[in-house]
Amino acid sequence: MRARDTLRTAVGTTAAAGLGVVLLWASDKTPGWLTPTLTAVITGVAVEKLAEVLGRRRTPATDGAGTGTGSGVRAPLPAGPAEPLACHVKLTDTSFFHVPALGDEPVRTVPASGFILRLTVTALAGRTVVLSALRPVVLERHRPRGYLTPHAGVVSPRRYTVLLDPDPPLLKPRGDDRRPFSYKVGPDDPEVFELLVVTERSYVVWALELDWICEDRQGTTLIDLAGHPFRTMARPPRGTEWSVS
Repeated sequence: MRARDTLRTAVGTTAAAGLGVVLLWASDKTPGWLTPTLTAVITGVAVEKLAEVLGRRRTPATDGAGTGTGSGVRAPLPAGPAEPLACHVKLTDTSFFHVPALGDEPVRTVPASGFILRLTVTALAGRTVVLSALRPVVLERHRPRGYLTPHAGVVSPRRYTVLLDPDPPLLKPRGDDRRPFSYKVGPDDPEVFELLVVTERSYVVWALELDWICEDRQGTTLIDLAGHPFRTMARPPRGTEWSVS
């Protein structure tokens, strides 16, 4: 209805203005320059109104968010079933490198090699979940750099070492317990893993992937620091510092 009213207004305006031009042209007192000027102005207004009407007709319908249904943007897919477990990460026994800004990289505080990553896994919704594998995943490698600030920490029961230098990186048991990685967690029976993270020659950006099985389902949970990957810096030889470059 709004487009139809606009079209009627445009046609009426053009007709009235055209009649005015005819009367001015027929009058002997009208200056010779006024008639073509009014004709050009009236033609421009009419074309603009018609383009507005046609544009409104071609505008796709929108949903409540204002997204055009004909814009080619796909609606988000419905979320799948929630993972049946929760993971909590805490870093202990940590020394830190203060890493200067370089290029687009901001100033960072990066844990030094040798810290403990304490991973607590708990089952949700009253179901038992079988943890079938845990592996580190390297996302980036850089030359180590920065200035070391020592700090003390603690050690814990389910102990493993994360070796970041091999490709692919490795997870190895520490201490006397050498059994393969296979544990069960329940709503009232969590497992706590302490991972000794080691790199001797790189600045590594990495994450953990935890495989699980729950009833007839299986999947993989990505473990990081609240949406950000872990970062680990190799320690320099004793008495030296890494260069900034």
